[in-house]
Amino acid sequence: MRDELISDLDEFFAKHYSNFELISALPSYEPVTVAMLLRSGNRVTDSGISSVNERRKICYQPKKDALLAEFKERYVDNSFTYSFRIAPVKQRISALFSSRSKGGALILRLVQRYGEQPGNMPEKLGISPYVWKKLLRGYFLPEKALLFKLCLTLGTSREDGYSLLKAFGAYYNFEDARDVVVRYLTEYRVFNRDMIEKAFDEYKLNRIL
Repeated sequence: MRDELISDLDEFFAKHYSNFELISALPSYEPVTVAMLLRSGNRVTDSGISSVNERRKICYQPKKDALLAEFKERYVDNSFTYSFRIAPVKQRISALFSSRSKGGALILRLVQRYGEQPGNMPEKLGISPYVWKKLLRGYFLPEKALLFKLCLTLGTSREDGYSLLKAFGAYYNFEDARDVVVRYLTEYRVFNRDMIEKAFDEYKLNRIL
């Protein structure tokens, strides 16, 4: 029997992943018409026409299981980024006169809301205390990988996760397999470390925890 976590993740992934260039290059891919959707019982829009982009998603494929297996076999995770970047000059100057930035204050509130000690976060996030202090003050800005790591480490709600990403100009990009997997984990509150690693390994993603 298939692992329940992976089965649920696969279903979510098939509905949301949207890198159509990569999907259409897989051997089992077939162009899907509205007529095919109607015959298979899949819902289309009220007008009887689903969007072209929706029809190209894995979930609508006649051989979706084979296509998803091919995707997992061929996918290469190129989503590496640094943990942080240096803030723009004006923001760095502002940071000199403030104990923390607006984004830093949000991070601190979330850490405290989810029962963590701020002093323990550098070790949990794999960054130095110096970098942590600069992030809170706004001198450094967290990259998406670190924001995802913070969400998964704290076990944030969907709303708090969105607020955190938005505060630093980040968003979920469903053309990136990592983003889809992280969205699934946060959406369904899967925060067990072993389960997170299993999900990342299933899609051959670089672990962020």
